[in-house]
Amino acid sequence: MNKTERQQKILELINDTSSQQDLLSTRDLAQNLNISETTIRRDFQELADAGLILRQHGGALPQKQRTRANIRGEIGVLLVSRMDRYSDPFFNEVLEGADQRLTELGYRTAYVKTYYHVATVPQTKALLESNPVDGILMLGTHKFAESVTYLRQHIEHLVTTVHSIGREYDLITFDGFDGMQMVTQHLIRLGHQRIGFITGYKDFRYQGFMQAIHENGLDDDPTLHVEIKAGLDGWLPEMGEQGAAQLMALKTPPTAIACASDRIAVGVMQWLLKNGHRVPEDIAVTGFDNIQESAFTFPPLTTVHVHKAYMGKLAAERIVQRIEDPDEISLQITTPTSLIVRQSCGGQADE
Repeated sequence: MNKTERQQKILELINDTSSQQDLLSTRDLAQNLNISETTIRRDFQELADAGLILRQHGGALPQKQRTRANIRGEIGVLLVSRMDRYSDPFFNEVLEGADQRLTELGYRTAYVKTYYHVATVPQTKALLESNPVDGILMLGTHKFAESVTYLRQHIEHLVTTVHSIGREYDLITFDGFDGMQMVTQHLIRLGHQRIGFITGYKDFRYQGFMQAIHENGLDDDPTLHVEIKAGLDGWLPEMGEQGAAQLMALKTPPTAIACASDRIAVGVMQWLLKNGHRVPEDIAVTGFDNIQESAFTFPPLTTVHVHKAYMGKLAAERIVQRIEDPDEISLQITTPTSLIVRQSCGGQADE
């Protein structure tokens, strides 16, 4: 069954429900058609973008269920990534939380994905100029100053996640400093004195790592701090492989490696396995983010949990508040993080 046939079948199943009021769930449809839930979500979004169905959290409804009376407005969701929005393991969960809450609040969502200058993307220009949305949720960090300027010129209400583009806009982020300090302290309590650190750039996670190192009087060896410049696709496992090779080539390699993301940690463990190092018997590895895949690595990855769906929910609530009360002040909200201890560190959860 090709894509066109599959989407036609989805439309038939949605519109042929007996009451046309029951939600057709993503899970049930995936089982019915014997394809992945990710493919169904992608089809749902394409059909919703075409105005053929109404997306809801967990599934979809017939388009006729949408009435103008229960739609209060439309929010544009700008994902700053080259990856498909359902392939980014971090922001996929943020998106799910935002989408569910916006639906509950009576707002439609329009999605645009871009890494380059937003003004060069026709869908973005349509969202902001031709048929402007009421507000924008920006997920990710836009590295092009022209894009930030363009957004400021064309949108009054904007909420960002993870990284700020200015204090006049709301920011929903996570406590990376405390999270990385927490997982580094855990490694130190397990007896590790020489701990490597791999990141894409030195931000608050690096600062939290260094705080734990200094508090415990460990050697501040700069050769243990590896910064691998990320490519256009973000922080990938290849960065972990490169960082692990660099650290393990040291005259005195580390006994543990703390990574600034789970995807980097996956690459570290892949490199260690291919080169005859056992995790955690020979070297401990930790990640950050607690993406879904982290529980299914071999061994399962010790990591720091970021409340990604909750961040999306908060971002949705803040953009609606800013739209409905223009005098509302901007807020910088930092969500807490927590340690998830699994087998890759070789220890148990702290008491």
